Amino acid sequence: MGILNKIFGKSNTIKVQFIDSSNGNVFAISEMPLDQLPETFEIQTTMHLNDEDWTVEEAIPPSAKEFLQTKNLTLKMSKVEYMDPKDLLYTLPTISNETPRRSNSSLYNDFDYSMQEDDWRQIEFLNKSSFPHIEIEIAKIEKVKLNDSEEVNSEFTAFKNCHVRDTIGEPNLVLDVIQLNNILKTEKMGSLKISDEFVENGFSLKTESTTFYGIIEKGIVSQFCIGEFSDTTANEIQNLVNELDLLFVGWYHCQIISSND
Repeated sequence: MGILNKIFGKSNTIKVQFIDSSNGNVFAISEMPLDQLPETFEIQTTMHLNDEDWTVEEAIPPSAKEFLQTKNLTLKMSKVEYMDPKDLLYTLPTISNETPRRSNSSLYNDFDYSMQEDDWRQIEFLNKSSFPHIEIEIAKIEKVKLNDSEEVNSEFTAFKNCHVRDTIGEPNLVLDVIQLNNILKTEKMGSLKISDEFVENGFSLKTESTTFYGIIEKGIVSQFCIGEFSDTTANEIQNLVNELDLLFVGWYHCQIISSND
């Protein structure tokens, strides 16, 4: 208020009327010194009143120059509601502990595929040697689904806890990208983004049924996952695990698919 004090002299008292915007009721009236009010309410303002936080939705008039002249100020307020951390819900019962590094550019640009970070490695291919670790992770996910699920509506279930998969580690696959393209009958390779940032050494492949993505270095794929799928994706999954002698894991549903030995 230094500038205003220079313009208008000593601090003046303003009659402030506080209105609860949820019901239109006046819940407080106060005589406030000008130097306790902001110079403008045109930016978002929160005030602490009666041990509660309130957000100013509308100020009449909005600037100190104006309410200094009228000596009256009306503030329409909404109470800030804070959520108890215990009430927070997760949309997924599990997420990956590892997240990929980001990059300013992409290795492949035939098309773009973008995903959310929480979806990273939710549906993936793993080496058969990972099976003991997979069992450990699935046991923990099933515990979350059994004890911490909450039905939000008929189509959506949320979770009070979320298991971070910290036992499985990096997939460390050794897959030849040319062989993958041959199996899937794909030719074009696209970029991979998470929240509009390129994934370092990321790539994506598309068939008529499925969008695959992963990490590749010098033609060797070390991570290979599914981002988008359809009713016929299961056939491609089975073909891949048979041809490459891999395991397929859908973490959300705790589903494992192995080769037909």
